[in-house]
Amino acid sequence: MKPTWIIAAAVAAPAFTTPHAFTTPPARPIPRAGTAVRPAATAHPRAAAADRSALTCAVSSPAGRPLTFSPRIGLTAKPVSARGNLQLTGCLSGDGSAPYLRSGWVTLKSVGRASCASARQVHGTARITWFGLDGRPVGTSEVRTRADRPATQSPADSFLTGTVVSGPLDRERVRGTITPAMGLLACATGGLGTLSAAGRLTFG
Repeated sequence: MKPTWIIAAAVAAPAFTTPHAFTTPPARPIPRAGTAVRPAATAHPRAAAADRSALTCAVSSPAGRPLTFSPRIGLTAKPVSARGNLQLTGCLSGDGSAPYLRSGWVTLKSVGRASCASARQVHGTARITWFGLDGRPVGTSEVRTRADRPATQSPADSFLTGTVVSGPLDRERVRGTITPAMGLLACATGGLGTLSAAGRLTFG
């Protein structure tokens, strides 16, 4: 009797889709008798590790409405308050825990001791209203901002660092990266009173 070959055609759901949207890869050819079957290739460990965040979003300031710092951030550290709104777009859930969160609106209020090269004792709140695939609100998260970064090219990043304390993504860590960072010389000579934010916000 000829040996029976069993072919497993793995059906993989693409990341960040609804539960019913699946893509089936092409069927593999049936191996001939006596041919060794190689195990399926697995994802590279580094690639898998880079995709474990609960959610990653592009972050930017609404047109004509930059973040404001009062008083202006300067060369020497001093108490500064940061206020403003941010919009989150293109949100993707790397670990699949929050695929329904696709965009958001952030209201930020934080204070801290900041200079052109550092930000310490940062604390405050950020409220995020989340929207789903259809653009409708799906929940509200409250973030407690807290950071102490003695040396960084972008002290403004610290005002986006904290932990979600309620709502979707509860207990997830939040890390913000604003690019391009303002040059140290430009900040030291002219100060930083407003910032049109552009970068990424990562949860988890």
